[in-house]
Amino acid sequence: MADEKKVDTADVTAEVAPAPVPSAPSAPSARKPISPKSILITIVTSLTFWMLVGLGVGLLLGAYAPSFSTQAKPVANLFLRPIQFVVFPLVFSSLVAAIAGHGDLKSLGRLGIKSFIYFEAVTTIALFLGLGMVNAVKPGAGISTKKYTGDSSTFTFDNWITHLTPKTWGEMMTGELLQTFVASVIFGCAAAMSADKYRKLVVEIADAVMNIMFNFVNIVIWAAPIGVCFSVAASVGSNGGLGVIGSLGKLVATVYAALIIFIIVVFGSVMAIARVNPFEFIPAIKEPLLIAYTTATSEAALPRAIECLEKYGCSPRVTVFTLSFGYAFNLDGSTLYLALASVFCAQATNIDKTIGEQIVMVLLLMITSKGVAGVRSASIIVLIAMLSTFQIPQDPVNLILGVDWFMDMARTFTNVLGNCLATVVMAKWEKEFRTEPLPVTLEEVEVDVEKAA
Repeated sequence: MADEKKVDTADVTAEVAPAPVPSAPSAPSARKPISPKSILITIVTSLTFWMLVGLGVGLLLGAYAPSFSTQAKPVANLFLRPIQFVVFPLVFSSLVAAIAGHGDLKSLGRLGIKSFIYFEAVTTIALFLGLGMVNAVKPGAGISTKKYTGDSSTFTFDNWITHLTPKTWGEMMTGELLQTFVASVIFGCAAAMSADKYRKLVVEIADAVMNIMFNFVNIVIWAAPIGVCFSVAASVGSNGGLGVIGSLGKLVATVYAALIIFIIVVFGSVMAIARVNPFEFIPAIKEPLLIAYTTATSEAALPRAIECLEKYGCSPRVTVFTLSFGYAFNLDGSTLYLALASVFCAQATNIDKTIGEQIVMVLLLMITSKGVAGVRSASIIVLIAMLSTFQIPQDPVNLILGVDWFMDMARTFTNVLGNCLATVVMAKWEKEFRTEPLPVTLEEVEVDVEKAA
């Protein structure tokens, strides 16, 4: 009995005994400085670095070896064609998986209405900004023009409707993004309305295709520097070298200034209202932006843009729907350019258009510019149609074509940036932004450990 009491007392004493006082923590060890070798390895293995190298080499080749650059243009297809190949299956499978997997068609309709209203508001501002800049700077004044001998076909409502919906699967696979978007949305809605076993089967197949396509992109994206190099070299070499930019410097400077003002003022305001941190957002999408600028092709940047935005925190449903919708209806850079180029042609041919006529021109562009993504090379077709409608000679188009490649880089950059921003805004409005915690990096863990110590 005494032994039991002793044990009990010992147990109690052990339980209530105060914990030993910890010794003073040692000072955290200083973090090892990053070696120059590590920095060099990071740079050399960076895709962004090699695309910038490709851009620089392409400019030099186009300026000093124009004949070789023009003949070597097909080499750019080593990147462009595989990326164009992946656009249809990636967009189709992503949209179908997002719509059919989510199943809530009411929320999809709400997202579509919000997106359309946002697109209309932003593109309208772009059109009027382009109109204001061209009237303020007057880049077309005092320019002599040659007779235009290019394509004089007009952009009609019939053309737009024809390119709105595909007639066959093969027609949709040719890369018409507007057709792919429309068909994918209808197919996804039909799958969402089907019996559960069929809907799940479609979602599983679409999800599998989508993941395979992302892996496909991760492989071919490393050919981007080659595509950038020879795309830029061919553009510079076939248009008279870098000197052609200087000969129409006022037009090029006006376009770039208008786009920069639009990005800073309009996109900056949208970021402030939607509370999007530009110092976090821009680095997150730097790769698709660089691809868009250097290749002047929005479609080439689309797969990477989807991947980057999902990593940034946007839900797959909002990302794929808004980006695909925006590629068809939210081309801010292109619409701004069309308004500016139309009045430039009038100025270059000494035709005065009243403010009233210019406003009517802008209102018409609000409708016709929606077809830019639905028809290949439609920017020039829409521009020519606008000139014909308002009795403006088409001769200045020759001048525009000489520097269009350089201006196209800037407006494609703006198009992609605008659609990426719209996706983040829609994700925030739909409360589908960063619904899961962001992955913790090793550096953050080290900081937490040091604080705890």
